[in-house]
Amino acid sequence: MDAETLSALGSLASAVAAIAAAVISIVSAFYTRRAANAAASQTELQREIVREAAAPYVWVDVRTDEAQGDAFNLILGNSGPTFAHNVRAKIEPPLPDAGVPSSKAVVAQRRLRDGIKSLGPGHKLVWFIGIGHQIVKDDAPQLHTITVEADGPHGPLAPMTYESDLADFRETRDAPEGNLHFVRKAIEKIEKRLPNPDRPVRVLVENQDGE
Repeated sequence: MDAETLSALGSLASAVAAIAAAVISIVSAFYTRRAANAAASQTELQREIVREAAAPYVWVDVRTDEAQGDAFNLILGNSGPTFAHNVRAKIEPPLPDAGVPSSKAVVAQRRLRDGIKSLGPGHKLVWFIGIGHQIVKDDAPQLHTITVEADGPHGPLAPMTYESDLADFRETRDAPEGNLHFVRKAIEKIEKRLPNPDRPVRVLVENQDGE
């Protein structure tokens, strides 16, 4: 093999080596960039998890009263671990007032629309809005769309929208939870047996001689 051939083979080998080094460099850079992007995504995901874990969870619902099962309450609650600020809720169409004095249902919904300054973790605001069987007496859907907005420690929360159908309460058991209701009923029975304050009561007292 002459010198010219050897020189050509050497140049070819050098070129192949250079190409191989370039390919390795490109592949290495690709995987390095990919690893860096994955690490950045993982870090952002962890930050998002921390933000969500620290966010308040604000909700609005209609529930029966725990002490008086036939009473309906409109409740604003915060089930999250931190304070919620500038809490706003809209109910469309508005809940019926069912003849409640001073239109408490209307007032409560207006207050929610105007906004609540703050609501602490585990805190609830409760408004009585009417008697259950009066509100759901009509045999028709009573679908209401509720939209809740609030600010958390890291800024505005994503608006939450869901539907509530008051017709679901029809034919449900309206007995209150716990024993306070039955205690009250027992007291009412006792009161009926007590002497009437409008009638005089005779009290007989015996002395030591039995007179």
